[in-house]
Amino acid sequence: MKDMNGYYDFSGQKFGYPLSLSINGFSQNVFTRQSSLELSYVLCGEYEAVTEQFSTIVHKEELILIAPYEMHLLRKRCGKDDGKILTIHIDFDRMPESMTGEVKGQFYSGVFNSQKNPSVYFPLKRKIGELVKMLMDGQSNLLRLNVLMAELVCFSARENISLEELPLQSEYQENYLKAIKYIDEHFKEPLTLQDVADQLSFSLSYTSKLLKKYMGIPFSKYLSYVRVRASLEALLEGKEQIEQIALECGMPNGKAYTKTFRELYGILPSAYRRQFRQNLKYSKDEEGRVMQLDEEQKSLLFHLVEGNRQMVYEDAKLVIWKEQEKFCCQVKEMWRDVTVAANGKIEVFFEET
Repeated sequence: MKDMNGYYDFSGQKFGYPLSLSINGFSQNVFTRQSSLELSYVLCGEYEAVTEQFSTIVHKEELILIAPYEMHLLRKRCGKDDGKILTIHIDFDRMPESMTGEVKGQFYSGVFNSQKNPSVYFPLKRKIGELVKMLMDGQSNLLRLNVLMAELVCFSARENISLEELPLQSEYQENYLKAIKYIDEHFKEPLTLQDVADQLSFSLSYTSKLLKKYMGIPFSKYLSYVRVRASLEALLEGKEQIEQIALECGMPNGKAYTKTFRELYGILPSAYRRQFRQNLKYSKDEEGRVMQLDEEQKSLLFHLVEGNRQMVYEDAKLVIWKEQEKFCCQVKEMWRDVTVAANGKIEVFFEET
């Protein structure tokens, strides 16, 4: 059963601000799609990431970037229940279009680590660490927060991942995603498994087996999870009663909603709402809100915060950092020659462009 241990949520969106950050040990189990750019950093454990383009395993200290409007799921790997993940959302719907332009097509979903794509991984990891440190210190400099958010967006848009390099989907996976998309678009309606099968021209038995195979749970349970997951924003706003929220998201009543919510998150919706409000409290002197973290969270975040102090140098061609008392260097572009002077100074000569 899931619980709220390890849960933290900073939601600037509560105040109309585009950025939010959360730390939790939940397993998503439900496909979602949102207008925000999503950056998830695995603090511990392993996760399975499934998108419209690929599926893969994301390991500790790896980053997964989810492009806006991409259908995706991020869940703990089977048998790996110790996972904790830090997730940042930057919601472009809360920004004027004059600042962002056309968002679709500007980002590509993918997984980043120190070996495969360091030129994107290290800048993103460093900026995430700076954001965490800022919140941990209770800093309230909105301009600095804006700069960090803009840098995260820019670094995320750098990498164009060739679709040819991504794992190809099988016919069964394609059919599965078609069914998932249809559920995502119609979950507020009195939807049945037969409706999904008819819409996609599948047999009822095939549709049932297909969804059970890839979701691991029956259709009715998955549909309930989708409805509850879609209700979170309304729940956290705190303006409506649980019964009303349940009906608006497609659940039959508040009792069924509460049962499903507890099954999905391991906590009552009313307690979830209270926990969220607690995380939103500001001090009376209106200084920045300090992240209220437990010792486990602080331990998991330590390398992110301290790692920023180990960065030595970075530009468009070169990045140098200190790791375990050693200096590490990553050359981002083609280089012509490297020399080491008698005093230990290293010179890197790049090809002329």
